Formats: sequence, structure tokens, C-alpha cells
Amino acid sequence: MKKITVQIVIHIAAWACFLTLPFVFYGRPRDTSFFSERYFSLFFVLNNLLLISFYYLNTYLLIPSLLEHKKFLVYSLIILGLLIFYGSIPRLYHYFFGSLMPQLPQRPPSNRPRNFQQPILAPGNISIFLLVFVFSTGIKVISQWLRSEQRNKEIANEKVKAELSFLKAQINPHFLFNTLNNIYALASSQSEHTAPAVMKLSNIMRYVLSEAGNDQVPLEKEILFTSHYLELQKMRLTGKSSIDFVVKGDPLGMQVAPLLFLPFVENAFKYGISTREWSPVTILLEIKKDSIYFSVSNRKHTHTSLKIADNTGIGINNTRRRLDLIYADQYTLTIDDEPESFTVHLNIQV
Repeated sequence: MKKITVQIVIHIAAWACFLTLPFVFYGRPRDTSFFSERYFSLFFVLNNLLLISFYYLNTYLLIPSLLEHKKFLVYSLIILGLLIFYGSIPRLYHYFFGSLMPQLPQRPPSNRPRNFQQPILAPGNISIFLLVFVFSTGIKVISQWLRSEQRNKEIANEKVKAELSFLKAQINPHFLFNTLNNIYALASSQSEHTAPAVMKLSNIMRYVLSEAGNDQVPLEKEILFTSHYLELQKMRLTGKSSIDFVVKGDPLGMQVAPLLFLPFVENAFKYGISTREWSPVTILLEIKKDSIYFSVSNRKHTHTSLKIADNTGIGINNTRRRLDLIYADQYTLTIDDEPESFTVHLNIQV
């Protein structure tokens, strides 16, 4: 509210300065009544109200709805029509209401015939219109460019934070320690699963170090990364847990932001796994032609406290912020926090 108030005050001050320019630059005649009549007439009020209306029409309607959507022809035709209309305002006023310029008192009459004719398009109005047009369009374009640059910086910063948070929270010494211990146990027993486990850990590390730095990655790579992560997590689970990961649809040709699903999977393992109670985790990825649906569901246990805004990993709240920056209005994120279960639904339009 404070920001809006400041903007209103700035606009009022800017228009006040603009409308007082004639008082500053116009030569004041001796008869001050002429000056007041000239600049406080109906024409003056009408002319400037139309000018102000055009400024806000162009800034908040024409540019967002036409120019930003690359409808250049329609936008140009509308501006041209408004230019012609505004340029003809003095002639229309002269036709309906009479002369724009009151005569100075005590002016000696002239014997020469006067054949004054108002021009079709007033040069003064045309100049002022073009000035306001360039000013409003320039401000809007520059403002949009600055917002776009700020958004790109925020996306870059969020991506860096996501990568660093992942490296600190997921591929941390504790995770590596447990995984390597499990691999060591497999190797000691000469299990045939030793080599695949080492390969999965290697693939996770390679993905984080190479692919996670990109803006978009192939969806099949993100699925494979999630599968490797799940397989390594299964190595430390007991018989009380079950992991169900289902992929429906064809991911070929689809792109997605890297490490996007992992915070939800991590959250399920962190709060939904118990060594004393039955702990099913269900993960569904449904791929359609123009959308990606992802859901993670887990049970809630009496000895765990589920915190949505956790401090480990990127966290669901940080992921929501990342979704806002990358996908804007192209996603919906719904969280069902029930007494005995916790489910995340993520739908992305691509």
C-alpha cells in the first residue's frame, strides 16, 4: 500500500510539473486576464485530460495487451488513430465551441481581411502527443526490461542456492557415509549388487556436478537421477518400508528444471520413513503432451514432526519460490497435510 501511495504521489507531481510548463516558458502578456483565459479554458482542460488519458491507456492497456504480445500492426494502427484524433482536437474544438485564442483587449482593429482557418492537424498537439507517446512507451519498455533482468538474476541465484543446498544436504558426508557403508557390506559379502550400487552413486554425483548447472534438462535424465537416488536410499531401509515409483507416459523430448522433484522425495524419506511402523512411500510421475504431473505420498508417524518449511535441503518453500521464478503461472502446487498422511501434488504446463 505504501508503494502504491508513493507511485500516485510521483505521478501527480510529474503531471503537475508538465502542466505548469506553459506558465514557465510562455511569454506573459500585460493583460493577465488573457493568460488565465488561455490556460484555464475548457480547451486547456479537455486537451490535457485527453493527453493524460492516452498516457495511461498506452502504458497499462495497449503496451501490455498488444505490444508485449508482438501485435505490432494493431498497436501501430491504434496509435496512429489516436494521433490523428488528438491532432484534430483544436479544429474540432474550434468548430463546436469557437475560437481557441481570446483577443487581447485594446488591440487596434485591422482593416485587412482575416481568413483564418484552423489546420486539420495541429502541429502543437501532434508534437505533445508524440512526446508523451515516446515517454510512456520508453518508461514501460525500460521498466519491463529491468524487471526481466531482475527476474533472470533471481532465477540464477535460486539455481545456485538449489545446487549448493543439494550438495550440502543430500550429497553430504552423512549420506555418503551410509551409502559407502552399505556398498562396503555388499563388497564384503561379495554381493553382485556392489558394482551397480557404486555406479548409481557415481551417476548421482556426475548428474549434480554437470547437469544441475543447466536451466533445463531432459526429463528422462531427471527420472533416471531420481531412480538412482531411490535405489541408494532403499539400501538403508528395513522391511517396514516400501518405495513405489511409477512413471506413466513418454518423457522423450520433454524438458524440466533440474533437481525439481528431489526436495519432495527427500521430504518423504526424511519424515515418512520409520523403523518401527509400516512406511510406504508412493511416487507418481505422469507425463502428457503438454503437462507433467508429479506426486509424492507418505505416512506420518507419531514419533516424527512434519515441518513443511524445513531447514534441510532446498525445502518445499524454497522449491515453491523456484517454481514461481521458472514456471510463473504455468504450475500448480498443492499439499495435502492430513493427520496420518502427507501428499504433494505438482502439475507443470510445458
